[in-house]
Amino acid sequence: MAISIRKTYWFVAGFASKYRRVMAGSLIGSLLVIGFLVLIWPHIPKPKPNRYVGIIGRYELSQIPERIEQELGMGLTSLGDDYLPEPGLARKWEVTEDGKTYRFYLRDDMYWSDGKKVVVEDFNFSIPDVAFNKLDNGVLEFVLPEPFSPFPVVLSTPVLREGRYTTGKYMVGDIQTDGPFLRLLQLENEEEILVFKFYDTSSTALTAFKLGEIDELVGLFDAGEISEWSNATIERVTKYDYYTAVFYDNKDPLLGDKRVRQALSYAIEDKDYGYQRATGPISPKSWAYNSVVKEYKYDVNRARELLEEAVPSESEQELRIELSSTADLLQVAEAIKEDWEELGIKVDIKVVASIPSSFQALVATQEIPADPDQYYNWHSTQASNFTKFLSPKVDKLLEDGRQTLDQIERRQMYFDFQRFVAEDAPATFLYHPEAVVIKRGRG
Repeated sequence: MAISIRKTYWFVAGFASKYRRVMAGSLIGSLLVIGFLVLIWPHIPKPKPNRYVGIIGRYELSQIPERIEQELGMGLTSLGDDYLPEPGLARKWEVTEDGKTYRFYLRDDMYWSDGKKVVVEDFNFSIPDVAFNKLDNGVLEFVLPEPFSPFPVVLSTPVLREGRYTTGKYMVGDIQTDGPFLRLLQLENEEEILVFKFYDTSSTALTAFKLGEIDELVGLFDAGEISEWSNATIERVTKYDYYTAVFYDNKDPLLGDKRVRQALSYAIEDKDYGYQRATGPISPKSWAYNSVVKEYKYDVNRARELLEEAVPSESEQELRIELSSTADLLQVAEAIKEDWEELGIKVDIKVVASIPSSFQALVATQEIPADPDQYYNWHSTQASNFTKFLSPKVDKLLEDGRQTLDQIERRQMYFDFQRFVAEDAPATFLYHPEAVVIKRGRG
């Protein structure tokens, strides 16, 4: 045993003597590498991870989607669950008796994404026909040409400083546009770069997701085949700020008769198609929602009575309707076609890419504004009233509703507005759709 130990010692000693320079160099090199990793590596700038999000729709920088807004921080106001305006960057606001002057009092504990405190001098609002003034003691003043009660809701849009700094955790980076519409918007902070890409249609956005160009897709109402992918997670949420409906051309020779529109509404058997039923153009989450309106529950006998009153059978008038629909709502259109043909109406379905300039009946999804003000959608003077709906009573309510400051009075006006719209049936309200968010990988 002693001889064996001595041999091992002589072997190790000889090896160490022969290769001592190599061993010393290796030891020094290892210490340098360890020192580099411990002391220097943490301070070397590293590329930030990029996260790509696809947005469906055409948006201008002045009107960006909710998915981006939630990353940008606050406006002067924010919106509560019932869509009533609440304090945001402003701790409170006041409005003069004539309803034309609003003063917003800034909070003193808010900071921009670069760490600078939010002060009055940072703001530069440019709103058509509205005078904007910066007053002392952290007050911002807006002077309107006429009363406009939804104004605090308008100011809930997140604000930027110098077009770059937000009150959220990101700063705005690269912005690319096609004309007035966004093509790419980049947000970044110390941890990551968030890149939003915009797509005109669901099909192009889905293709981009399949090709790996984006990691998340927002704005879909149907996931299609991707819902079956094992490496994609699907999130679904009811969008109470949208509704799907059958819109009618209220000046059409046939559909201009209220009784025909009511008959068509009664004749649709399944109005919710598995989603949350919609009964009007105001969200059920809104403080101004009226839950007691005509719902047009399925009643084929009542539908036949109304249709006979409007178009007596002895008139021998051909009952024919062209029903336009976007591709994603084609199944809904097909079901409506079957229901209407039970009344003896010939229905031709036409697939359209978006809301056409002219149509007879149209299945489409419409966004609901946060404030119950529906002037642009339903007032007879507005080009955006694409149903050409005309009701002096509704026009008056919409005019008064946007100029009345008292919330109780406004609520009653919009309650009446919803009742009259339901009765006149310029559209058959169907359901609030589900929004689908697709993310790559398992959640």
